[in-house]
Amino acid sequence: MIGHDRNAHLSDADLLAWNDGVLDFAEHVEHCKICQERALALQAEDRLLKTTLFRAACPPTQLLAEFGAGFLMGDEQKYVAQHVSSCPHCSQELSWQQVFMQSLTPAPAPAVETETLRQRLEEVREGVRVIVARWVNNVTTDPNLGRSFQFAMGTMRGEHQRPMLFDANELQVTLEFYRDPEHPGKHQIIGLLIGDETPDSFRVQVWQEKTCVAETMVDELGNFVLGNLSPANYDLKLIHPKLEIQLNSLEV
Repeated sequence: MIGHDRNAHLSDADLLAWNDGVLDFAEHVEHCKICQERALALQAEDRLLKTTLFRAACPPTQLLAEFGAGFLMGDEQKYVAQHVSSCPHCSQELSWQQVFMQSLTPAPAPAVETETLRQRLEEVREGVRVIVARWVNNVTTDPNLGRSFQFAMGTMRGEHQRPMLFDANELQVTLEFYRDPEHPGKHQIIGLLIGDETPDSFRVQVWQEKTCVAETMVDELGNFVLGNLSPANYDLKLIHPKLEIQLNSLEV
């Protein structure tokens, strides 16, 4: 029986290793409630740190847009160019911005078709504005081929899937997909909501058919993380008291 002497317990480094899947300390943690509680606290701190620091060193979206449009000059232009050349996130976001700007001037469509699309993308439900977000960095008009190609792109951190950018009128949502390090065989979604001054007023839900399987809040920087998701198709909703954004048919 392990005593309650502090020196008998595992160090923070050992508990972090156990959280990462090192089995050397499994027997101790299994029988030590103090180490179990400390391990859970370290997990929570690690999750908060990852969420808070996600892309913290990247230039703001507005600065990237000005760089892509050729508005920057001098040292500022050199700084952003150097950062983009070494940052896959900003490089992707710059590409998304270019695709998004091109999408703002689509070919004219018949009036009936435009009205049908408007009704499909946006409606009012019991006083709540509902927007079905549009996936804007799809590389092809074929929905099946596009989704397969999208997720067949380069890998990172195991089975990382290429980020997806969604347009919801004045708001944008970015999603990235990773293996969940805390739940073997499961996946996690890391998201970023852009365009709202108080993103932490949104909560995020993941739905499978008619069941909500995961829920969390968006933080003050617009970040959110949802984990412990089995590989499947899901619908994701960002819910505000007066607005609901729907991202449908996500392959996780």
